[in-house]
Amino acid sequence: MSSIPRSMHARPHISIMEDAPHLRSSQFSVSGNNKRQSQRVVDIIVHHREEVRSPLLRERLLAEFVGTFFLVLTVGVAVASKTDMAPVAIGLMLAVQIYSFGAVSGGFLNPAVTLAVLLSRRDKISPQISALYMAVQFLGGVVAGFMAFAGTETSFCFDYAVMSKSFGTSFELEWFFSMALCGVVLAAGTSNDAPNQYFGFAIGCSVIGGALACGGFDQCSFNPAVTVGMNLANYANSNSTINPSLGAWFVFIFAPFVGAALAAAVFRGTRGNEFEEVLSKE
Repeated sequence: MSSIPRSMHARPHISIMEDAPHLRSSQFSVSGNNKRQSQRVVDIIVHHREEVRSPLLRERLLAEFVGTFFLVLTVGVAVASKTDMAPVAIGLMLAVQIYSFGAVSGGFLNPAVTLAVLLSRRDKISPQISALYMAVQFLGGVVAGFMAFAGTETSFCFDYAVMSKSFGTSFELEWFFSMALCGVVLAAGTSNDAPNQYFGFAIGCSVIGGALACGGFDQCSFNPAVTVGMNLANYANSNSTINPSLGAWFVFIFAPFVGAALAAAVFRGTRGNEFEEVLSKE
């Protein structure tokens, strides 16, 4: 969501770092193990038809910014339109953006997903690069939130009080459905099952399914960048009748990260063979 072959013994892994050492000097400056990690993340989705240089850091960050922007913009506009098809629109836009930018940056488009990939280890992304990804994802969410407000002249915020539900209800649902989303990303996009043609569709469907399942109880953010973008834009709306409470900020920011950590733990518990391969190489 390092293109990893379906079987490490069935066909060789094409690595730009290994097969095209003359391209190393053109990459952004990251030394040692961090350089290896940051370059492998871009190969998660596809096998290239021919060898090309790895995308530059600025290209990856731009991809995460633009992909997150369109995802959050879709959330804001779909909710403002009051359509019952909002979950479908959001899930489809997520899938499209993942297909668009997966081969550039991995197409994470969500700070919780970025954390899950980091915690799953296997040298997919370094802590330094993951921090930059999260920063541009939040930035893309904020810009999109204000653009959605400007385009629809309405806004909303994430607060469990909107649904007349408790802190615990929203925390639980955000936690578990964020875990499901991150788990699908790890399995469909970063495991030895990749590359495949269904990764974007599967990830988008996890959002659609989660939103349809718990939409009557929770606002279904599952993405801290969505929460921050929508909430800040809502503060700018002088006609807004409610702003998020401190507890709501905690729930809709922290719960997806908890889900991400649990998804990484489950992935490691069920995909031990992938970690054995990493250890054998070391």
